[in-house]
Amino acid sequence: MPENAKKGVLILVVVVLVGYVLSTLFGGDEIDDVIASANTRILMCSETGELFTFDLDDIEGTYPMVNPKTGKKTLFPTVVCYARECGKKPGGTRLIMNRFLGKEGPTYCPNCGVLVKGP
Repeated sequence: MPENAKKGVLILVVVVLVGYVLSTLFGGDEIDDVIASANTRILMCSETGELFTFDLDDIEGTYPMVNPKTGKKTLFPTVVCYARECGKKPGGTRLIMNRFLGKEGPTYCPNCGVLVKGP
């Protein structure tokens, strides 16, 4: 094997090992949290404001979904406001867009009053 190829393989092995060690020391739980949150959706009850977390595999059909506590179809997807004071609290402020509720007009954050543009 040529000398340059040996150096290249050695560098690659070192980079992979350093990446593994760093992810083990600093990123293991965070990576698991990111993966878990990507596979879930947080829905809000339009009547009570209560939040429900569902695995993507458990979401079927269209919105609104059935609230497991009331049996009513009141669960909608949420968006998060991080503007002004909402951004200072962990997780921001969750809300339902007016268009999901069949309401006309733009959606404003109920906490800080900022115009919210969702997906």
